[in-house]
Amino acid sequence: MKGERLSSIKGEENIIPAQTKPALKRSALVDSPRGTQHRKWRGFAEGSMVSPKRSRGNDLGTPVLFGAKVHHRVIALNLSYMGLEGTIPPQIGNLSFLVSLRLKNNSFHGSVPNEYLSRLYRLKNLNFGFNNFNGEIPSSLGLLSKLRGLFLIGNRFTGAIPQSLSNLSSLERIGLAFNEFSGYIPPSLFNISTLQAIDLGDNKLLGPMPSILFNMPSLQSIDLSSNELSGRLPKDTFNHLPNLQWLELSHNIFYGGLPSTLFSCKHLQYLSVQTNHFTGRVLPAIGNLTMLEKLYLIENDFAGAIPNEIGYLQNLKKLNIGANQFSGSIPFEIFNISTLQIIGMSLNNLFGPLPSNLGHFLPELQMLLLGENELNGTIPSSISNASQLTLLELSKNSFSGFIPNTIGNLALLQYLNLGRNNLTIGSPKMNSLFSSLSNCKYLEVLSFEKNPLNAILPNSIGNLSTSLQKFFLDGSNIKGSIFQDIDNLSSLIILDLSYNELAGLIPTAWEKLLQGPIPSNLCHLKSLFQLSLGGNELVGQIPRCINNLALLRYLYLGANKLTSTIPLTLWSMKDLLEVDLSSNSLSGPLSLELGNMKVLRELNLSNNRLSGDIPMTIAQNLFEGSIPESFGDLVSLELLDVSNNNLSGEIPKSLEALIYLKYLNVSFNRLQGEIPTRGPFRNFSPASFMSNDRLCGAPQLQVLPCKKDASRSKRSKIRHILTFSLPAVGLTLILVASLSTGSVDLSPLATWRRVSHHELLRATEGFNPSKLIGEGSFGSVYKATFLDGKDFAIKVLNLQIEGAFHSFDVECEVLSNIRHRNLVKIISACSNIDFKAIVLEYMPNGNLETWFYSGDRSLSMLQRLNIMIDVATALEYLHFGYSKTIVHCDLKPNNILLDEEMVAHVADFGIAKLLGDEDLIKQTMTLATIGYMAPEYGSQGIVSTRGDVYSYGILLMETFTRKKPTDNMFVEEMNLKRWVEECLADLSIVEIIDDSLLGDERYNDAATMDIISSIMGLALDCCVDSPEERINTRSIPIALNKIKSNTNGYSNITKNDRYTIFCTAMF
Repeated sequence: MKGERLSSIKGEENIIPAQTKPALKRSALVDSPRGTQHRKWRGFAEGSMVSPKRSRGNDLGTPVLFGAKVHHRVIALNLSYMGLEGTIPPQIGNLSFLVSLRLKNNSFHGSVPNEYLSRLYRLKNLNFGFNNFNGEIPSSLGLLSKLRGLFLIGNRFTGAIPQSLSNLSSLERIGLAFNEFSGYIPPSLFNISTLQAIDLGDNKLLGPMPSILFNMPSLQSIDLSSNELSGRLPKDTFNHLPNLQWLELSHNIFYGGLPSTLFSCKHLQYLSVQTNHFTGRVLPAIGNLTMLEKLYLIENDFAGAIPNEIGYLQNLKKLNIGANQFSGSIPFEIFNISTLQIIGMSLNNLFGPLPSNLGHFLPELQMLLLGENELNGTIPSSISNASQLTLLELSKNSFSGFIPNTIGNLALLQYLNLGRNNLTIGSPKMNSLFSSLSNCKYLEVLSFEKNPLNAILPNSIGNLSTSLQKFFLDGSNIKGSIFQDIDNLSSLIILDLSYNELAGLIPTAWEKLLQGPIPSNLCHLKSLFQLSLGGNELVGQIPRCINNLALLRYLYLGANKLTSTIPLTLWSMKDLLEVDLSSNSLSGPLSLELGNMKVLRELNLSNNRLSGDIPMTIAQNLFEGSIPESFGDLVSLELLDVSNNNLSGEIPKSLEALIYLKYLNVSFNRLQGEIPTRGPFRNFSPASFMSNDRLCGAPQLQVLPCKKDASRSKRSKIRHILTFSLPAVGLTLILVASLSTGSVDLSPLATWRRVSHHELLRATEGFNPSKLIGEGSFGSVYKATFLDGKDFAIKVLNLQIEGAFHSFDVECEVLSNIRHRNLVKIISACSNIDFKAIVLEYMPNGNLETWFYSGDRSLSMLQRLNIMIDVATALEYLHFGYSKTIVHCDLKPNNILLDEEMVAHVADFGIAKLLGDEDLIKQTMTLATIGYMAPEYGSQGIVSTRGDVYSYGILLMETFTRKKPTDNMFVEEMNLKRWVEECLADLSIVEIIDDSLLGDERYNDAATMDIISSIMGLALDCCVDSPEERINTRSIPIALNKIKSNTNGYSNITKNDRYTIFCTAMF
C-alpha cells in the first residue's frame, strides 16, 4: 500500500500551466545525459554545480527549458533521474524566472539553501524527492507564494514542519513523506483552501490529527500513515472534505471509533486505518461510500458484527478487516461484490457457514483469507468458480465434511491451507483429491495438517506441482506407505508427514535418485530443508543417499520401526541442526565423524540398539567405554542424554565448553571421578547424575564429596590467611574525598584520600558473611560502611578462579573511563599480588534478580518499563557514546542494580570487551551466562554489540514474564524465546504475562495485553537469530519510550503480526 500511496501525491507535471508548455524549447547549453558518464557537469555561470554518479537511461526529456516570451530566460530545470550528487550551489538563486525546479531521484545532499531559494519567487513546482538532503526545511520556503507543488519525499529532513508553509496560499500538493520530521502537524496547513493532496507519511510526527474547521472542497488525498499520531479522529473534520478520495491513517496510535461524518465522504475510494487501536462497531453508514475500492481495517479492536451494508460497495476491490474482534456471521452480500480481488477476515471471532454459492459472483477474487475464526459447515464446491484464486486460507476453523475435489479446478492456486479443521476425504484412497490438485501447476504451499482424514496416502501425490515447496499432512490419520514418486516434487523445502500411521519402506526412489553421480536433472530434492516422518510405522533402513540433501537442516525419523545401521553418510551432513532417530530398532556403532557436526543442536538416538563407543543422545542403548573428549567441540549442542548404558571413566572437562547445553543425563552408568563445575554444569540437578556410584562433587548434586589433595589444601589455606588477615605491603584503597548521594564523579588524583586495608576490613567487619550482598563468576560483593557513615559496595575478586585477573583489569578499564547515570560508578580500585578489589557505589534496592524471585516484592508495569528503558539507555551509551565501543557480554538480572529511586544501573563488566574503530566484532573464549547468550557468541565466540541486543531481548522477556530462560518448564525444543513467540502467534498473551501485572489497577486487561504484546514484539526483534537482522541499540529506547507514553491511557501498542500472510505486505 506504500506504493499506492505515492500515486496519490503525483501530478507535479501539471503544475506548469498548459499555455506555457508550447513556448518551451530545449537548451543548447546543456549536454544530453548520455554524455555525463565521463565528465563533470557544470553549474550556472562559473560555478561547478554537481558531478554525475551514474546515468539512468538515454532520453530523460528536456533538462533546461526557456520561455520564448521572456527573452529566453530559464523557466524550468529538470535534472531528475540523472545520477547526480553534490550540493545545490548558491547560483541557483540567480534563476529568478524559474517556474519549475525538479531534482528528484539523485544523490544530492546537504541542507536546502535558504536565502537562494527565496529569490525564486516565480516558482510553482519544487521537487527534491528521493535524494539525501538533511537538516530542517528553511522557513523561507513560505515566501514562495506562487508555489503549487512542493515535493520533498524520501530525504532525511528533520525538525518540525515550518508554520510558514501555511503561507503558500496557492499550494495544491505537498509531499513530505519518508523523512524524519517530528513534532506536531501545523493545523494551519489544513487551512490552505487550494490544497488537493497532502502526504506526511513515514515520519515521526506526534499529537492528534488536526481539525479541519473550514470547507476544503479541493482536498482529495490525505496520507498521515506510519507516524506516532494519537487520539481520536475529530468528529467534524470530514464534514469539510466533500471531495475526499484518499484517506491513509495506518500505523499510528489513533483510538476510539470511526466518526460517523467519515461516511459522508461519498467520493472516498481508498480508506486505510490499519494497525491502530480503533474500537467499537463499524457503522452501517459505511454503505454510503459507494465509490470505495480499497478498505483496510486490519489490526485494530473493532468488534460486533460486520455491517451488511458493506455489500453495497459494488466498486470494492480489496477488503481486509483481519486481526480484529469482529463476531457473528459473514454477510453473504459481500460474496456478491463481483469486483473483489481480496477478502481478508482472518484472526476474528466469526462463526457460521459460508454461502453455498461462494465463488459464483467473484470472478476477480485472488485471495480469500478466513483463517483462525470459528467458521463451520462445509467448504462449498462452488468455490472453484472463483477461477482467479491464488491464495485460499481457511485454517484453524471448524469446517467439516469432505474437502471438495473441485478445488483442483483453481488452476492459478499457489497457497492452500485447510489445516486444523474437521475435514475428511470423500474417498479413502485420496486419489481423486490429489489427482484434482495436480491441475494446480503453480501450487507452492499445501496444508491439510491435523484433520481427521482417515485415508490412504496415494501415489498420485507425486503428480502435484513441481513448484510445491511446503507440504504439511501431519497428524491426519494417514495410512499406507510413502509415495514412490516423491522425487517428482523437486522444489520441496518442508515435508511433514509425522504422527500418522504410515508403514513400509522409506522410498527406494530416493536411493535411485541420489546415489552415485547426481545429474542435475535428477537431483530433485535439493531444496529440502525439513523432513518430518516421525511417529509412523516405517521400516527398513535410512537411505545412504541422504547426505545429498545438502540443504537439509531438520531430520525427524523418530518413533518408527527403522532397522539396520545408521548410514555413515548421515554424519557427513555438517549443517544439520536437529536429528531425531529415537525409538527405532537401529543397531551397530556410530561414526567418529559425529564430532565434526559443529552446529548440531539436538541429536536424539535414544531407545535403539546402538553399541560400541559412545556418541551423544543415546539413552537406553548398549554403549560402553568412556564419553569422548571431542564432545566438547560440539559447541551448539543443547541436549545430551547417554543414560542407561554401560559407560565408564570420567565426565570430560571439555563438556564445560558446551554453553548451550540445557539438558544432560548421564544417569545409570558406571561413571567415576569429579563432576565438572563450570559452564552448564552450574545448572544441572542430581537427576542428571544418579546411579553412578563412583561420581563425586558438590553436596547439592547428592554424590560423594571428592577427596582433595592435602598439600594443595594447605597452600590454599595459607594463601587465604595471607590475603585476608595480614596487611599487604603497600596495599591501599583510593576513595573519592567527598561523596554525595547523587552521581559520583572521579576527581583528580590529588584530591583523593587513601584508605588502609585495615579500614576496608573494618568497613566490612572482616568481610563478614552478613555483609555479603552478592556473588559473581569471579568474586564476592560486600556492603561496606565507612566511619563517615557512607555506604559502598566492595567487590573482592577470588584470585583462585581462572580469569579473575583479567576480569579485574577489564572492569577497571571500562568503569574508570565511562560516565552515565545508568551505569554503576567505580569509586576506586586497589591491587597487589594477593588482593584485588573494586569499590563501587552502593545500590540499596539490590538487583533485578532478587525483585523477581526473592520474597513477595513485585514491580509495577511502569517500574519495569522504566528499568528496561534505563538498561537500554545504558547499552546505547556503551555501544555508541564512548570513544571505543564497549560490549557488556553478560547482561542478565543479576547485573541490573537498583538505587534508592529504583533507577537501574548496569553492573559487572568483568567479561566486557572493548572494540576499536576497526573492530566491528571480536572472538572470545570467555563464557557468558547460559540462556542469555546470543547464538553466535556460544557457537563461535563472536562478540559484537548485536550480542548485547540479543541478551537484552531475553532480559526484556524475563522482566515481563518473570520466567528465567533456564526455567524447568523449558525442556526439549521449548525455550523462553520460542514460548513467547508461540503465545504471541496464538494471541495467548495472558499465558506469558507475569500474574502480578494482571492485577495492576492502573491498567485494564485489554491495555495490559496490548502493552505486553508490543514489548514482546520488540524483544523478539532483539532476538532474531541472524545478528544483522536484529534491531539497532539506538532504536530500543525510542521504542520503549513510545510504549511508555501509552501506558497512561488506552492507546496504541502495535500488535505483533502473527502470520505474514495476514499482513498488508501481501497486498
